[in-house]
Amino acid sequence: MGAGDPGALDALYRQFLDDPHSVPRDMARRLAQLFETGGAVAPASSAGNGGMALLDEAWRLRGHLAARLAPLGLTEPAPVPELDPATYGLPPGSEAALRAAYGGAIGWEFGQIHDGEKRRWLQAQAEGASPTPSDAQRLALLGLLARGHALEETLQGRLPGAKMFGLAGGDGFLAVVESVIRESVRQGTEEVLMGGMHRGRFTLLATILEKPLVALVADLLGKPALPSGMEASSDVPYHLGYSGERMIEGKRVWLSASPHPSHLQLVGVVTQGRSRGKQTLRGKDGKRQVLPLLLHTDASFAGQGIVAELFQLSRLPPYDLGGTIHVIINNQLGFTTMPEEGRSARYCTDIAKLVEAPVLHVNGDDVEALFRAATVAAQWRARFGCDILVDIVCYRRLGHNEIDEPRFTQPQMYRAIDARPPLAALYREELAGRGMDVAPADAEAETLRQAIKDSFDAAKGYEVNDPGWFRGIWQGFRSGREADMVDFVETGLPLDELRAIGKALTTVPEDYALDRKVARFLYQRRESIETGEGIDWATGEAMGFASLLTEGFPLRFGGQDSMRGAFTQRHLFVHDSENPRRHCVLDPLAEQGGVACEAFNTPLIEHAVLAYEYGHTLADPKRLIVWEAQFGDFLNVAQPVFDQFVVCGEDRWLRSSGLVLLLPHGLDGGGPDHSTGHPDRLLGLCARANMQVANISTPANFFHLLRRQMKRDFRKPLVVLTPKALLRTKACVSTLEEFGPGTGFQSLIPDAGVKKPDRLILCTGKIYYELAAERAARGLEGKVALVRLEQLYPLPEAKLKALFAAHPKAELVWCQEEPANMGYFTHLDRPLEKLAGRTLRYAGRPAVPTPAVGVKYWHEAERKAVLESALG
Repeated sequence: MGAGDPGALDALYRQFLDDPHSVPRDMARRLAQLFETGGAVAPASSAGNGGMALLDEAWRLRGHLAARLAPLGLTEPAPVPELDPATYGLPPGSEAALRAAYGGAIGWEFGQIHDGEKRRWLQAQAEGASPTPSDAQRLALLGLLARGHALEETLQGRLPGAKMFGLAGGDGFLAVVESVIRESVRQGTEEVLMGGMHRGRFTLLATILEKPLVALVADLLGKPALPSGMEASSDVPYHLGYSGERMIEGKRVWLSASPHPSHLQLVGVVTQGRSRGKQTLRGKDGKRQVLPLLLHTDASFAGQGIVAELFQLSRLPPYDLGGTIHVIINNQLGFTTMPEEGRSARYCTDIAKLVEAPVLHVNGDDVEALFRAATVAAQWRARFGCDILVDIVCYRRLGHNEIDEPRFTQPQMYRAIDARPPLAALYREELAGRGMDVAPADAEAETLRQAIKDSFDAAKGYEVNDPGWFRGIWQGFRSGREADMVDFVETGLPLDELRAIGKALTTVPEDYALDRKVARFLYQRRESIETGEGIDWATGEAMGFASLLTEGFPLRFGGQDSMRGAFTQRHLFVHDSENPRRHCVLDPLAEQGGVACEAFNTPLIEHAVLAYEYGHTLADPKRLIVWEAQFGDFLNVAQPVFDQFVVCGEDRWLRSSGLVLLLPHGLDGGGPDHSTGHPDRLLGLCARANMQVANISTPANFFHLLRRQMKRDFRKPLVVLTPKALLRTKACVSTLEEFGPGTGFQSLIPDAGVKKPDRLILCTGKIYYELAAERAARGLEGKVALVRLEQLYPLPEAKLKALFAAHPKAELVWCQEEPANMGYFTHLDRPLEKLAGRTLRYAGRPAVPTPAVGVKYWHEAERKAVLESALG
C-alpha cells in the first residue's frame, strides 16, 4: 500500500470485506466499527470522515513508533505508512494534532489494551488531559536534578575509581520517581516500597529517601553498616537499602528502598511480596495506602525470565497489589550489549503486554514529559488498580560502573554523550530562558556540595550503634542462635481441643453433595481423631494449620496443586458435586480465631512465587506463610532467590524471615525427576543459624514443627523434606496423645525399645520405616537400634552426644536412601563423628550424577542393597 495512493483507503476497506484477517488486527477492529455505524461504506469517496477516523485510530495505536524518544538524536523514527494521511486519501498536515499528541517526547503505547474505558482514559491523557507542571513544580524538579548532579559529581571527585553505579545520563529518573510519589500521595498513598537496581542507588537514597549524608559517606568509605562486633556479613554499599519518613504534600510518608543482590530482578518480586504483607495488615484500604514502586534497567527487564513470571502473577487474587508502577531506566545498552543483541522484542518493555499493561516511553532528557508520564502513571494505578510502566529512554554517561570504559564497544554513542551537557544544566537553561529564577536551585546544589564535604569529615568517627533490626511489627522479636533453635518448645494441646478441631475440619455444609471418595476421606479423618489412633500425615498437617488459626495466627498457604494435594492427600477444599462451589475446611477455624486464612493453588511458577512469599514474611512475622513445591526438585528453578534471599537475608541485610518451604522428597521408584529435594544443597548452605532443615517421620512431629515455627520469639526459614510414600504408609501414623499436653517437636527420636544395641543406625525420614521392617524380618530388634534425626540443621548436639555416650561400644552407621553425593552424610559425618568420638560407617547408594534410576527393577535392587549394607 503506497503512502501517496489516494485509493489506498478504499483498497484497504475492500481487502477487509474480502478477508478481515488479512489486514492488521487494530485496523480490522476500527473498520468493523465504522462498517457497523455506516461510517465507512465508501472510504475513498468520503475520506474526510472515514479516512480521518482511521488516521486517528492509527496514531492512537501506533503513534509511539513516531515518538521522538532518543535524547542523543542518533536515530530517527522509521516511517510508518499507517501514520501518513496520504494512506487514507487525506491532505498533508491532517495528522498535525495527532503528531503533537503521540509523536512528541512521550510514546503512548496502549493498543494492547482491550478494555474500552481504559483505552479512552489513556487517549484523553495523551490528547491533552494529562497535567503539565506548574512553575513551582518546575523549579522543584530543577532543584532535585541539580542536587542529584552535585551529589554524584562531588562523590566522584572525592572517591575517584570507586564503584558507585552513578545515575548520570539517566538523571530524569529522579524526576519520575519524585513525581510518582507525590501524585500517589495525593491519591491516598501513605507508604512507598521501592525495589530495584543499584544504578543511581546512592542518589536515590540521598535525594528522595533523604538518608543522612554522613551514613551514606561512611558506607562509601567502607565503614560497616552494622554495630561493632555483630556477627554478620553485610553487603557492598550499593546493595544496601534504607527506610525513613519524609513529609510530602503535607503528609508523613514512609519510604523504603529494599536491599538487593546483583541478580537485579529478584528484588522486585520480593518487594511486591513485602507490599502485599503490608497491604494485608492495613486492611481494606491497604492497596491504596501502600504503593509498590519497582525500579528496573532495560537489559535485565527484557532478559530475566522472572519478569514474565511477575506479570503472570499480577492479576491473580493471591498476588494482586492494586497495581505496581514500574520505572525502567532504559540505557539503550546493557553492560556492553546493544539492544539488538539483547532482545528480540522491539521494546525492552514488551513482556508487559502479557497483562495488557500500558507503557509510557519517555525521552529521558525532557523533564516535563517525564513529570507528565509519572503523574499519569500514578493516576492510572489509583483509578484502575493495574500495573503501568514508565520507560525512560536515556543513556549512561559513564560505563557500567565508574571504572568501566564503554568507549571500547560504543564509540559513536559516547562521542554524542560526551558532547551533551548534563540534564540539570539543560533544564536550568530552559527555565532561565523562560525568565524563571533558577538561583534557588543553584543554591541547593552548592549547599549539598558543602554538606557532602562536611560529611566526609564527620564520617571518620562514624559508627553504627543501632542496627534498626526489630522495629515496628517486629518489636519483641530477636535473632535466634543455634542453641535456641534446638530448645524444646511445648506445643501440645488438650485432647478435647484437638477433637474439636478435628470435628471442625471434617464438617462441611449440609447442602453439599460430596464425591463418594472425598466423603470417605473426611469420615476416616474424623474417626482417627475421635478414636485417637491412626492419625495420618495430612491430618497432622491440617491440625497444625487449624490449631494455629484458632489461636489467632493467620495462615497463608500456597503451592502447586496443594489444595487437593499433588498426591490427593490434603483436600483443604471440598467441592459440591452438583453446584460450582467449594468449601475450605480451614475457614471455620480461622473464623474462630478471628484471623484470615489464605489457601490457594499457585501457577506452575517457582522462582517468582518463592520470591513473593519470602517478601511477604519480611512484612509480617505473626503470620504462618508456607509455600509447597509440587516436587522437591522444583526448588532448582527458584535457586537464585533461595540462595540470595532466603538463605542469607539475615546475614546480609538483617532481614529475618519465618518462611516455611515444603519440598516433597523420597526415592520411591519414580525415576530421576521428582525424587529429591536435594538435601545436599540445603545442608551445604547452612551456617550461622540461618535456617532450619528437617525430614520428619511422624504426623505428630510435623504438627509440632509447624506450631513451633510460630511459638518462638524469633523467626528462621524452615525447609521440610516432606514425604510422598509415607502419606499412605500404614506404619506412618500417630496417636492423639502424641499431639497432647506436654508434647512438642522432637529433633531426635531415639529407639527406646533397644537397651544395649550392638549397632546404632542413624537415619532420617522415610528410610526409617524400611529399616524397621527389614530389621523385624531379620529378627534384629534387640541388637540394632534405629535413631531418627528429625532436624538436620541445627543439629541437636547435646542429645546426640548423650546418645553416643550411652552406647559407647555400639557400631555407628549412617543410613540414607539418597546417593552418597546427594544426601546428608557428606555434611553430617564430621560433626557426628566429632560428637561421638569415633567413626561413622556409611550405608547408602553410591555417588552418581542422576538422583535416581529410571528402571523399577534397578530401583528395587538398590533399595535392598542399602538395607543389606545397613543391617547385614
